[in-house]
Amino acid sequence: MESTVLILKRNEVIFSEGDKSDCMYDIRQGRVGIFANYGTKEEKLLTELTVDQFFGEMGIIEGYPRSATAVAMGDVTELTVIAKNDFEDYCKRNPEKTILIMRNMSSRIRDLTQGYLEVCHTIAESLEAEKKGEKKSLNLLNRLKKYRDEYNAACRYAAAEGINMDAFGYYNW
Repeated sequence: MESTVLILKRNEVIFSEGDKSDCMYDIRQGRVGIFANYGTKEEKLLTELTVDQFFGEMGIIEGYPRSATAVAMGDVTELTVIAKNDFEDYCKRNPEKTILIMRNMSSRIRDLTQGYLEVCHTIAESLEAEKKGEKKSLNLLNRLKKYRDEYNAACRYAAAEGINMDAFGYYNW
């Protein structure tokens, strides 16, 4: 297996949301931004990755299309491309990289869990205020608005991609 190396300039798109997932990337130099709704008014930087971090692994493990857009953010960004068919061999030959992949995925799951708990806490706080007949604090209202706006942006994106959110029981607010 011969690894392919990509060298990119700032703002070059590596892959786009919805693209086929046929490889993952190991950042050797520079930075990569992972965006939802890239190039739209709802564009959101989800995370910024640096040297010895990986991205694209979800798609090759699950076989689903890309869930976000990856963009080079460093003046020069150098990536090792790991093809889907070479992933198992890559892991066997690079056990230290396999541990890094697992740590990166674990960190992402932890961050998502924390975000989920923050949303749950906000909803519980809102329901408790309603139950007690209390006025919601400005902080609470701002958090509710933020989550509503993010949800609506996701629904607009899904609609533009032809995904029927109603089939999942989701509705626009």
